[in-house]
Amino acid sequence: MPELPEVETVRRTLLQLTSGNRISRVIVSGKRVVDGTTRKRLGRMLSGKSIAGWLRRGKYLIGTGEGYLLLFHFGMSGNLIFFPQGHEPGKHTHLVIAFDDQSELHYCDPRTFGRVRLYPPSPLEGIPELANLGPEPLDASLSIQTLGNAFRSRKVPIKEILMNQRVIAGIGNIYASEILFQSSIHPKKAARDLTTPELQRLRSAIRRVLQEAIRAGGTSIISFRDAKGNKGRFQELLQVYGRATDGCPRCDATIQMELLGGRSTFYCPHCQQK
Repeated sequence: MPELPEVETVRRTLLQLTSGNRISRVIVSGKRVVDGTTRKRLGRMLSGKSIAGWLRRGKYLIGTGEGYLLLFHFGMSGNLIFFPQGHEPGKHTHLVIAFDDQSELHYCDPRTFGRVRLYPPSPLEGIPELANLGPEPLDASLSIQTLGNAFRSRKVPIKEILMNQRVIAGIGNIYASEILFQSSIHPKKAARDLTTPELQRLRSAIRRVLQEAIRAGGTSIISFRDAKGNKGRFQELLQVYGRATDGCPRCDATIQMELLGGRSTFYCPHCQQK
């Protein structure tokens, strides 16, 4: 599933490609993808209007324009791809936004777990999907004290807390494993038991890993592409995720994989002791 770095990569790419473009028509072919409105209403609300910009909140991408907000959640396999001269829709293309200059933006989603929703202009916290999200992990407001307060009464494993979107927005399975490795914290350690030095290392690792992943254009393990169709490069820099039975890059101990909360969790048993 695209996480914060992937969605932020798409946002930055689209800012370069589509900001100010006027929409000429909207084609919807995927009934499951467009949610909460009809095809006709979506076309009527967007046609003739321009895209003013793109925002991100957690794992959600929001297109903004006159009289609308267009919310994208990419689910497991969604991608927004920009074609400068238009393009024949592929088998898994569920939404096409065509512009006056003949360029097109395609939402493609083979597994169709993603969703596109139309909202009137409003503060982001007023949108139901965004209302209960936790703080942005790259914001200065995510302090050590904020983390400590959020974890204080939680005895569940810290890996699961990092992936809880109500606690911190935008972190998923890949980056949770990488962040915990960078901070030398065992993924099964109870969140409430983290010490102040561990919280300090965790906050630093959150910022460092996510920022590095954004600079690398995200992680493309299966299907992620940016809006130009390019793969990310962070999969080349992963330290533990997907590397079970490999040697730890720090100590050469064998990286372990366990299921935690139903998700594959990767860690070094030597560097990340409970």
